[in-house]
Amino acid sequence: MAANVSYQWSSPPDIVARNYSNKSLPSAGSAISNLKGMHLSGRASAGLGTLGFLAAKRDAPDWRTLVLVSNRHVLLAHDAERGDLVFQPGYSEQGAQVNFSASDLNAIARIDHEGLCGHFSYAYPGESRKSYYIDCATATLLLKQASNPMRITGRTQLFTQVTRVHPLDTANGRELKVRLLGHADPRWGKIIDSEATVETVTGELCRNTLVIRALPDKHGVLRPFSRKGDSGALLVDQYQRAVGLLWGNHTRDPYISYACHICPVLSYLNIIPWRYDFCAPRSIDKG
Repeated sequence: MAANVSYQWSSPPDIVARNYSNKSLPSAGSAISNLKGMHLSGRASAGLGTLGFLAAKRDAPDWRTLVLVSNRHVLLAHDAERGDLVFQPGYSEQGAQVNFSASDLNAIARIDHEGLCGHFSYAYPGESRKSYYIDCATATLLLKQASNPMRITGRTQLFTQVTRVHPLDTANGRELKVRLLGHADPRWGKIIDSEATVETVTGELCRNTLVIRALPDKHGVLRPFSRKGDSGALLVDQYQRAVGLLWGNHTRDPYISYACHICPVLSYLNIIPWRYDFCAPRSIDKG
């Protein structure tokens, strides 16, 4: 569900790798792309996805070096591979056209863990192993956080903890309500299944998938829970707990979305979530 959009440059493109920028710090919910599909001809498509959340590797000595987490099909789109840059580009939209500025591409990370788009065997405590479909990968941030970021006052907490979506949480009338982290205009949905088997357009069966149905807004208007370009977004429930990673939409029902469970993702990638916004060193100008 990465958005393959037509695009044009608002200024002549320079060598993409030169466009590092400190003015756009890594931010959960922001649009990201490896820009591998973009050629000087302007005829290719640019795959846009979403930065789900930040995390530290389990063997990291501290919280200064972080990775960003998104879908594998976002980070590795257009045959990208480990070491390739990931961007958080500035852009504007005009209908179906997306305009990029070559001076505002904002390289923020390099692909690190190529991840998995497939099934991973995982067991919750006290339960037998099951096969969970996950779509995830990581990229190491180019910037390091400030020293001792846990001691910084005023940092923004994005979610409180990570939790499992149990089958009982999908019972009629008591479904968990969820939103996508980082959306300026959050849309709510409810998880109606935590053990679904979903068939993709290629015929692949994705087992133990979370199914989200959109809920009407406060005005009673029903809008899709997610749209193209939201792939990789983190699902947060009404208790501010992280529960899943969005990866797709129903092909015929725009009000149905799909996500993978968060716990198998963390286990496979061997990471610990950073629950706050990025804490920049004082030398960095946030712009």
